[in-house]
Amino acid sequence: MAELDELSALALRPEGAVSVGGPWAGSSCVDDTAGAWLSAQRLYAYSGTRKEVLEYYGREASAAGWRPVNDLDMGPDGRIAVFCFESADRPSITLAFDSPEKLREMYGVQPDPGALLGADARTWFSWSAEAAPDGSRISCD
Repeated sequence: MAELDELSALALRPEGAVSVGGPWAGSSCVDDTAGAWLSAQRLYAYSGTRKEVLEYYGREASAAGWRPVNDLDMGPDGRIAVFCFESADRPSITLAFDSPEKLREMYGVQPDPGALLGADARTWFSWSAEAAPDGSRISCD
């Protein structure tokens, strides 16, 4: 888990994105009915738009050796919310857009972007890496 948590690509974030600590941050071993895997997650509040976040990761993740598996276009209705990036020999990375409401529902916490940014955050997103329990690559499929 520590090695996954130190994955260099997890340090990528748009300028102005503020790291939000809490029970969702850091690394863990997840075990549910679908099996077990390792995860390292970062959560950010950002005053920019989803489009700016997508453009940033589309450019920077690709430069770091991860390619988006599907198109990063949000589509006309903006409902697509999870994107996966793969590398040939490294863990996959997922970009997901979360709302404060979803965070309250999932973790029972009240995130306050105003305290972090000095203004309301328009965009909440997580940037996480996933690997098999032995640390090997998991595909986005």
